[in-house]
Amino acid sequence: MNNTNTNTNTNKNQNELGALWKKKSKAGMSFLSGYISDHDGSRTDIVIFANDKKTNEKAPDYRVYISKPLVRDNSTPQANTSVKKQVAPAKKVEVQEEVEDDIL
Repeated sequence: MNNTNTNTNTNKNQNELGALWKKKSKAGMSFLSGYISDHDGSRTDIVIFANDKKTNEKAPDYRVYISKPLVRDNSTPQANTSVKKQVAPAKKVEVQEEVEDDIL
């Protein structure tokens, strides 16, 4: 049996920092959603948006934000609780479905 694939997969997993998924908001905006892991294994959820306010070539093409935890609306009963995902700073994104379009 060839151990090359096993060693390659192990090295790849040791070097991996996280994962991202392409998403699209209900408003039609494409973005990436995922996580990064620290050297100690702690995980941070993130979202990445294209910089639509780019004014010059030195400005970044994309911005990375920490994705805040899910917030539950306490005004409704637990069984019908509305869940919203809030994105720092003050951006809300509701995911409609995954999109296969290449946004990068």
